[in-house]
Amino acid sequence: MPKFNMMDLLNNSSKDTTDSKRDKIIKFKTISISIENLVPSKENFYSTNEEGIKELKDSIEVFGLQQNLVAKKIDDNNYEIIAGHRRYLALKSLYEEGKEQFKYAPCKIETEEEDIRSKLLLLITNSTARELTDWEKTQQAEKLKELLIEYKKQEKLPGRVREIVADILNVATSKIARMESISKNLSDDLKEEFKENNINISTAYEASKLPEDKQEEIYEELKEKGDITIQDVKKKSEIIEERKEENVSNLDTNTIEEVNTETGEVVEQKIPSYLNKNMITFIKELSVDEFATFLCDRCTGLGGGNGCAGICDFAIECKGTNKHELCIRWLNQQI
Repeated sequence: MPKFNMMDLLNNSSKDTTDSKRDKIIKFKTISISIENLVPSKENFYSTNEEGIKELKDSIEVFGLQQNLVAKKIDDNNYEIIAGHRRYLALKSLYEEGKEQFKYAPCKIETEEEDIRSKLLLLITNSTARELTDWEKTQQAEKLKELLIEYKKQEKLPGRVREIVADILNVATSKIARMESISKNLSDDLKEEFKENNINISTAYEASKLPEDKQEEIYEELKEKGDITIQDVKKKSEIIEERKEENVSNLDTNTIEEVNTETGEVVEQKIPSYLNKNMITFIKELSVDEFATFLCDRCTGLGGGNGCAGICDFAIECKGTNKHELCIRWLNQQI
């Protein structure tokens, strides 16, 4: 079976031969836009290091701009850059040095109708254009997922979104799942450290599985020591597990006697009291806070450990780190 090629699908999506589709084909126009009227996209997450910009700037000054920028109109005078942020910065730097010939940038103008397809093409192209950092790859996976969900509403795509993202980025689906956990659950402070390459992707993933307070401890240790390893993060997880086991051992218990049929020995066993109760009785005795913990654990379990499964009405707002508060809010509405 031939491998699914998203790039081919995107490139061919506007080549329908039916009259109804033909009328919708977008004919791009190229115009020169002043550097002062170009606005960088807030969605651009790729690094723009000074050394790389300087090399591009020197090349443009000698050979001229070899590739147009891509932009879309956002008001009467201004355009948002869709592709070509590094080229824009190089041109802007040249213009600010007094080189007036670089005041205008040739831009291919797109319409809203082609926006999703173009963003997908840009992300896929950038995934192979140069070596990306783990932060950029994680951001790229998140953006691809968002865009593919929207694109699926317009076009038929084979397979699940996570599998398509994995195929585009040429990584295992398990790695995409880890990236999703980082995007959804890692604290903002640790995301910034991940972005600056102060923690690697494995450490970021392990930290994303911790509660907010433990992530804050990890961040404070990192700022204090200047470095933190995956082993440091795993120790936090081990402490949490030990406390869970301790809590279980401190539960009210009942003693039962069983007879070993082989030896005839009477063996005493202590079991948690709640195991002698049926589920309805157990749930009725829980406080709202305890019931929220009970539901959240099962919701996450049903979701495969990668987010909620949508048991309550606030699933769309659930980011993992705020699940307990959302669950309490929902439960209070049911009372």
